[in-house]
Amino acid sequence: MPKMSEHTPAPYRPRSVYGYALYIGSNMLFFLYLVWAVVPENFFDEKLGLTYWPVKYWAVAIPIWALTAIAIFAFIIYPGINMLMTPDIDDIRTIKDQYSLVQSEHIPGGIPPVSDLPITDVCRRLYLKERVNKQH
Repeated sequence: MPKMSEHTPAPYRPRSVYGYALYIGSNMLFFLYLVWAVVPENFFDEKLGLTYWPVKYWAVAIPIWALTAIAIFAFIIYPGINMLMTPDIDDIRTIKDQYSLVQSEHIPGGIPPVSDLPITDVCRRLYLKERVNKQH
């Protein structure tokens, strides 16, 4: 069994117990939610003696609000954050940054190592052939 200070995604006994408890607990909460949303209020009052329950409006409103919040985050906020983090088109970081991998020598006939393509090679392959072909 790994030490408690060790962070690992591998399964071990406490994690499996917590996962099972969360699975059972979430299923029970969902079942109670469905019962509350579907069963008429007078059944709770007459048969069980429970007089206060939230209005049935919330059985529909809470999931819709949650889905709306997720949609707003997924389609507006998250792309906005990504656009704010992306450097401008004329920024040097769009060509080379601290994570750039420089091309290195490789064995002829072998698979070249992973590296970034220099912008000059990319432009040469994309645009120079076309201009040479149009001139001839």
